[in-house]
Amino acid sequence: MLHLSTLPQKRSNLAKLALCGGTLVSLWNGSTTIAKSEIIGVDNRVTPSYEWMANNGRQAIGRLEIQAADGLYYTCSFTVIGRNIGLTNTHCLRDSQGRGPRQIKAFALQHGNRVYASANVDLYWTALPKAPATFADRTKDWAIIRFNSNMGDITGWFGNEGYSNSISNAGSSVAGQGTNLIGYSGGGTTPTGHFGCGLRQTTSGVLMHDCDTLPGASGSSLHTSGRRVQSLHWGAFSYGNTRINGSVPLERFMPAVQQLRNNGGANSTVPVP
Repeated sequence: MLHLSTLPQKRSNLAKLALCGGTLVSLWNGSTTIAKSEIIGVDNRVTPSYEWMANNGRQAIGRLEIQAADGLYYTCSFTVIGRNIGLTNTHCLRDSQGRGPRQIKAFALQHGNRVYASANVDLYWTALPKAPATFADRTKDWAIIRFNSNMGDITGWFGNEGYSNSISNAGSSVAGQGTNLIGYSGGGTTPTGHFGCGLRQTTSGVLMHDCDTLPGASGSSLHTSGRRVQSLHWGAFSYGNTRINGSVPLERFMPAVQQLRNNGGANSTVPVP
């Protein structure tokens, strides 16, 4: 079922910031626990400069400043994927009770006090009615946001790698590929990136990857050097005795993305495989 919501345009002053982190889902002994995402092994993240980001087509990556239903502020990451739409996680928008945010501001390529472009978010689509509670939920931890302007005309937008028409093959088309992840780890206003990390195999519909992240990078796209989205990062989990990061395969969200690219982000129902 599709879960679509509109947002008011009025914004209040910043009050308090909280971090939006990935959830850690443990597969050990079948139990599930909640924790924040973390570095996988050695921290290989670097801080790309504003100029590097702008000159290498990464101005379509940005930071979401979100006011939750309880009034507190937190942050997540996003990628512009069309003239007026962006990609992020459901858990960046909905809480455990299913409540959506009061308001969302999108800053494309924010680097400290420098911002390449910005817009309000006036509509969003989520595949889940509330923040994911189970590992199975994480296969649908995607969301599409609509900007109140054609921000993509300023930033450009990311394309996507090819994907299967079969959900049972989700993730297979990009598994084993090298990848890159840039996000706003730690909830700050400066991006960090892990370049040359890798997509692994899929497990229970989740595509694993070994890119280093911290809370705030939720909603980041895993992408090629040619700026094509390969999957959508959501957080970390335990796989046997190994800690690894998880992502949503293209097959889950691309049908909705393609429809919204075609209809200009119209207020409509989108497919949710």
